[in-house]
Amino acid sequence: MAIFGKPTAATLTTQLGDVLAEINKLRAAIVTLSESASTDQDHHRLNVWRSRLDSALAKETRLRGEIASAAEHERLVERDKAFDVAVAIGNQTAQAGAELAEVIAGIWPAVRKLIELDDAFRAAVPVRPPDWDEHAFTRDLISLILNEMYVTSEGRLRGTTGLVQSPHQLAQNPLFSIVGSLAEHLKMAMKARPSTHAAVSTSATGGEAVQQGE
Repeated sequence: MAIFGKPTAATLTTQLGDVLAEINKLRAAIVTLSESASTDQDHHRLNVWRSRLDSALAKETRLRGEIASAAEHERLVERDKAFDVAVAIGNQTAQAGAELAEVIAGIWPAVRKLIELDDAFRAAVPVRPPDWDEHAFTRDLISLILNEMYVTSEGRLRGTTGLVQSPHQLAQNPLFSIVGSLAEHLKMAMKARPSTHAAVSTSATGGEAVQQGE
């Protein structure tokens, strides 16, 4: 198949094969006739064949150059096609990135609500347990989000630095999830409350209500 009106490397290679066959045939004929040539007609025929051989050799040289040029052209055409495919995929990737950025922007209101409510909750707790700040929920929130994505993506996305557990192992530990960590955070806040009173309910986070005295 020709590219932009020019023969392909494959077509030219076929032509080269025909020329090489002609060259071999002429060489053999010249050798044979040279051994027995005795008349002017024989020598004239040898001269004709040698002229044809020179033409065939010149054609061989030309074809080899055209084959190299055509092969390089075809390589560049295929490379351009590959880049076109990459550009199309790149455009889709950019769109997916924009969609992801939009989703992340949409998450922020929920994150802000959680942070503001936790600030209000911390302010409302009258007596703070001495070890409560060791489990700083909102400070670790971004790490919890990363680990949730690590588990959800089955390891395709990286978790927090130094994480060695597999996604399956991490999923078994509730403290590495937002819901589980928040439940522990709310539970710890109630340590200083007398055991005769019920602790704060964590039903909003999907956890169970916690009673003091556990």
